[in-house]
Amino acid sequence: MTLSRFIRSKLLVRGLLVALALLFAVRIGVPFLLQTDTVGKAIKETLEAWTGAEVDIGKEPEFAFWPYPRVTIGNVRIATRPVDGKSEELASVETISATFDLIGAVRGDPVFSDLELVRPTVRVGWNAAGAFNWKHNGWLAQAIDATAATPEGQAIPAMPSERLGTITITDGILEVARAGETPAYRVSDINGIITWPALRQPMDLSLSGIVNGEMTRWTFGCDQPLALLAGRNANARTSLSADPATLNFEGMANLSHAAFAAGTMQLSTPSLAHLLAWQGKDISAIGNVGQVNVEAKVATAGYTAKLEDVKLALDKAEATGVLDVNLPPQGLPQIGGTLAFDHIDLKALLSAFAPLPGSKETATPLDTAFVHQFGMDLRLSAKTAEFAPFSLQGLAAGIRIENGRASFDVGDSTLLDGRMTGRIALNEQGFRGGAQVQMSLDNVDIGTVVSTLALPGPLPSGHGSADFELSTDRPLWATTLSDMSGQFRLRMGPGTLTHFNRQAFEEQAAKNAFFSISSTADGSFDFVRADLEARLDRGIAELTKAEIEGNEKLLTLSGMIPYRSGSLALAGTLADRPQADAAVVNPALSFFVGGSWPEPVISPISILTGQQPRQ
Repeated sequence: MTLSRFIRSKLLVRGLLVALALLFAVRIGVPFLLQTDTVGKAIKETLEAWTGAEVDIGKEPEFAFWPYPRVTIGNVRIATRPVDGKSEELASVETISATFDLIGAVRGDPVFSDLELVRPTVRVGWNAAGAFNWKHNGWLAQAIDATAATPEGQAIPAMPSERLGTITITDGILEVARAGETPAYRVSDINGIITWPALRQPMDLSLSGIVNGEMTRWTFGCDQPLALLAGRNANARTSLSADPATLNFEGMANLSHAAFAAGTMQLSTPSLAHLLAWQGKDISAIGNVGQVNVEAKVATAGYTAKLEDVKLALDKAEATGVLDVNLPPQGLPQIGGTLAFDHIDLKALLSAFAPLPGSKETATPLDTAFVHQFGMDLRLSAKTAEFAPFSLQGLAAGIRIENGRASFDVGDSTLLDGRMTGRIALNEQGFRGGAQVQMSLDNVDIGTVVSTLALPGPLPSGHGSADFELSTDRPLWATTLSDMSGQFRLRMGPGTLTHFNRQAFEEQAAKNAFFSISSTADGSFDFVRADLEARLDRGIAELTKAEIEGNEKLLTLSGMIPYRSGSLALAGTLADRPQADAAVVNPALSFFVGGSWPEPVISPISILTGQQPRQ
């Protein structure tokens, strides 16, 4: 008989029917040969052997044989073995189900795998001495110890049972606590699958749960999980995702006392404030930063982590560099490193910490405790840095937070063809206790500054250098320029005093009558130098020196400028410029400047003294 004829023959049909009948007979008959109390006892012993703890079963085992033989036990309690009559509960499970082999069960030696845990509550903790509460002499602990004792690269000895299969978790709870900590850290609504076919095979898990009120999904994979648990190096990959953040890592990991990880990491959060709140932190200042994305090569050692080849996206700014993070258990977290930006918005960066002096932000108190919560030593560079309405090029700056003090330093930058450096520093009380602001401009186009700020009235135009040294004792978020005190200096070379017609000014003063400065604004006054110095004290500027020297005339001013109200009280002179070969020197024109800027009123001294002006 040929093969094709055999396949079409009745013999094949009869053979299939016989095989099905035998299979059905085994399925029906074997359960009657099964000693269920032996299987129930065996699963209890297997759980105790795996965990090294005591297992108590509150409900009698239930069996199902289709499609696979399965045993279910209920009201399971796992606890440490009694010491002085006392034990600690490690876990409680509503039901545990497991598959088993029928033949082994008939022989009285069933092998279990593919567990299903319904509503388990697992308690993980460390006592005052640092001992882990799940560290017991079970099969898993023995396998870990054997792996740790075996020279690297050699296979571990065979264990009594290496088969695990899958562990399915439904509606679980994890509680984590150290001695003296209350309440315990809690993760609820845990669902997922742990796939670990055998101890010496790769492990993968996919779990979800509620972490700090957010649905969180965690996946983890390791090619050598036993080596990882034994404190050896092992390749691992993990991903943690929730609405506040997503974290991915792939590389080498080690869980020994000198634990470390080395590989690639990606972190993304749509809102830093949301991420901080999720972690139970409310740092309102840093939380003003929005979307953050980080990619880096990370290497950890102890409590430190070094991030290299960092690619950072912060709102609309992108940077590359190196970061160092230190998280000591008994100290403040420290962040340091270097970041290079193509473009950065300095005003947005600084405003993320607190409204700047003079901003339109409301004077709402801020939580400034963060200056005492961590340290920072971060160096920044940028090809272009915006500080609206100005733009800086070639920025080199630094942010430092240490012992409650914070500072932002601009070491170098190019502004309007010149150089700018500056510093904002806070004292020990942070933003609540005031600040110092310093700024130096070297060979900057002052005229462009004036026009960009749209400042009205007669003001100098040209290149010059300026220095500001200002301070305030008020909370920074409630500070305006009228609340600051300090000094201001301006030095300029050749330039022009705009909106000031010297000839028209002299003609108006000769009429011995009051006049507005706007009536002499249809011209300009060229000068060869300009020197201005002023002391500022909470809204009042004392003009100690103001000399604007033209080719023929020297304009000098002194007095008070209560700029809080925009008013002026200045005495001035317009005199011939001292010249060695001058045969005749004309009398100086003296005047008083009062009223409000930018429309002050000029009062010739002759009116105030009742004298006629000299012709």
